[in-house]
Amino acid sequence: METRSEKSGPPTIAIAIIGGGFSGAVLAAQLLQRSDPSFSVAVVEKTYSVGRGLAYGTECRSLLLNVRARNMSALADQPDHFLQWARSNYDPATGPGTFLPRSAYGHYVQSVLNAATKSAGKPRLEWIRDEALAVSPTSDGLTEIHLGGGRRLLAERVVLALGNFPPGDPLASWDAKTGSRYFRDPWSAETLEGVKDLGSILLIGSGLTSVDVHLRLRLQGCRGTIHVVSRHGLLPQPHKATDATPPFWNESSPRSTRGLLRLVREQVRQGERQRIEWQSVFDSLRPLVARIWQSLPQAERRRFLRHVRPYWEVHRHRAAPEIAESIAEQISSGKIQVHAGRITNYVENENGVEVTYRERKSGRTTSLLVDRVINCTGPESDCRRLENPLMSALLADGRARPDPLFLGLDVTLDGALIGRGGTVSQSLYAVGPVRKGSLWESTAVPELREHIHKLAQHLVNTRGREQNTRCATGSPLSESASDRLVSRV
Repeated sequence: METRSEKSGPPTIAIAIIGGGFSGAVLAAQLLQRSDPSFSVAVVEKTYSVGRGLAYGTECRSLLLNVRARNMSALADQPDHFLQWARSNYDPATGPGTFLPRSAYGHYVQSVLNAATKSAGKPRLEWIRDEALAVSPTSDGLTEIHLGGGRRLLAERVVLALGNFPPGDPLASWDAKTGSRYFRDPWSAETLEGVKDLGSILLIGSGLTSVDVHLRLRLQGCRGTIHVVSRHGLLPQPHKATDATPPFWNESSPRSTRGLLRLVREQVRQGERQRIEWQSVFDSLRPLVARIWQSLPQAERRRFLRHVRPYWEVHRHRAAPEIAESIAEQISSGKIQVHAGRITNYVENENGVEVTYRERKSGRTTSLLVDRVINCTGPESDCRRLENPLMSALLADGRARPDPLFLGLDVTLDGALIGRGGTVSQSLYAVGPVRKGSLWESTAVPELREHIHKLAQHLVNTRGREQNTRCATGSPLSESASDRLVSRV
């Protein structure tokens, strides 16, 4: 029988994953563990990082996880997996409530993938250091991936595991004339250069990105005043030890933002009467967030984003206690100054940057003179604004479309991409932050591992059904690429 490789094309891969951060690496591991020897996997990742991504790529031990060790297992069916790994490979004294360094977690994700690769027996995983520029369907129902280096991959299905996108530009809407003192990318090496000599720095945005950048600035020797400007002036709340409380939302609960807000406030008040911290109330909701979000009409989702989102973010996405305490101490001493308002002007001159903002409460116009401005508004979610060749190509050819709220891509509950005209893809899937529009919470490990678990099982089961159908009808099976793939992890 003549095979595809004997004709001219490259071998066919069962699943190609674009993106090798947490989601891509753990999905690859899950696929290898759940499939048979004919199931081949390829991961396309343009950086040298394996399983770390931006979140866990640092080696700085002062940057901590924002979730306790007991909740950071990468495997949905093994909730203590990370805790046991940490005790064996990092610190035997690690407790369930410990907030470990992100660097340690990066090593853990690598170990998960390495273990799955080893247990798979013969090499079934190829790690490709390259960038995916476009994908296109073939005449025989496969998907061709075009890589920056010129190579082409053929896959039965493709999963986008692109992680968080680079930050948007908060100054772009009014065409500020920025220069050398403005740093749009908070994670670039240039952002930290020369900070020891700066007397003042302005961070635009007050969420967890701002907290991380502040820590990095101090670690680099910055002793100047750090100003923080955001529209609401809200900082992430600290984690506290919480008591398990029963979930209070059910299918008969309100389907409106206002009603849900009243429900949460009432539960917080009841908790206070029982000396239960409000954090416990939010934690009890966490496993139900996707169901709650999906129960809301589109108009109520928009209302939530417009009126409640900033308050939800700082209460839901909290900081490790020691980091929150350090931030609070510096605010108290004046080393950090937080301002609530909207930036209205930006002017660079030889003395620094003059940034003008309108105060949220008073409406007064106030100016700050600082030496440097860093964008800390967090990752962009509107895929129309991205400078990403793959995303641009997917949108242009109609194989993908933004979700109605522009929080990511429009997908089904299984993660299949929905294209122009509402067509559901049979070959393209997504996992991670791009699914925020349908799931809302899709950025943290406790949620991501559940999504990955379900998607891996769906992909394996779907391929198994297709193979059974081919066998029953006498159709030839595609040649497996597993014997030709070389694991590079």
